[in-house]
Amino acid sequence: MRMVTWRREEDAVASSIGTMLAILVILTMLTVVTTGWAPEWTKSKESEHMRVVESQFASLKALLDQLSLSDNTEALVSTPITLGSEGVPMFSADSTGTISLRTATNNNNFNTLSVENSTGLHQRVAYGSIMYESQNTEYIDQQFIYETGAIILKQPDGELMITGPSLIIQNLTRGLKVSLVLMSIYSDGSIYTGKGTVGINCRLVQESIVSTETWNPTETLHINVTSTVYEAWYDYFARVVPDSGIESGDYDLSVDEATGTVHLTLRNVYQLITDYVILGSSLDLT
Repeated sequence: MRMVTWRREEDAVASSIGTMLAILVILTMLTVVTTGWAPEWTKSKESEHMRVVESQFASLKALLDQLSLSDNTEALVSTPITLGSEGVPMFSADSTGTISLRTATNNNNFNTLSVENSTGLHQRVAYGSIMYESQNTEYIDQQFIYETGAIILKQPDGELMITGPSLIIQNLTRGLKVSLVLMSIYSDGSIYTGKGTVGINCRLVQESIVSTETWNPTETLHINVTSTVYEAWYDYFARVVPDSGIESGDYDLSVDEATGTVHLTLRNVYQLITDYVILGSSLDLT
């Protein structure tokens, strides 16, 4: 009787099993990378990018403040805004962002800050804003908004005023003294979406106009802010006014959610100092 050997068949089966195990190990590793490691790395990169944009908006505010003090209408300066961040190669796409220059003509994005006395004889209005909006793939989307001298962060779970406007309220013996810088942004309403870095060109349209009004007897002052981020403005006034030593009987604070308008009424005001500035902005896409 002839003996039959199964060695070759056993080797073939063992080789097939080994190949299958190797494929399973590779697939497992790819699954771990694509569902765990890559998203977390992307989220971390996008979070870091949001901090970069926040820093760039702080630099933008500092630049505009310097321009308003320079009284030089011939100077044109630029500051960068990084729109997006790079994704993880082979595993996630790059994120993008949108920069918008919003002015008084953009009715859908209208925002103003106005101040006037009870008779309406003294009235000033500031308008316009610069807004960045992220389109992240993993990290929470955020908006950074510069309007009337303030920087505001907006995200799905709320709004926060990072830096307030140039507003000082003092409770003195004669009454309240209010100092306010009204920063207007004039632009063509440009909007651009991408992932690179764009420059925002800024210049002083006109020299600042400083005016001082003194009342005897004291006056009632109305400060109204209409904004897409009115909640941040309301929280700001609700914190700053009491911290300035203003008694509850000397002010009223309310919000009209239908129009996005915050109303602040200050009574017993003896002096108002306003510094009115118009700044031009445009996108440098070259």
